Amino acid sequence: MAAARTNAQIAEALAALTTLVARDNNPGRESEKRLE
Repeated sequence: MAAARTNAQIAEALAALTTLVARDNNPGRESEKRLE
């Protein structure tokens, strides 16, 4: 069961990273504006 739980966490982390990368590649650079 621990392996299944770890795989789910990895999948969630990859999804989150993919979303962040997609936002960073936007011409508007919204993520940078939020940091200021």
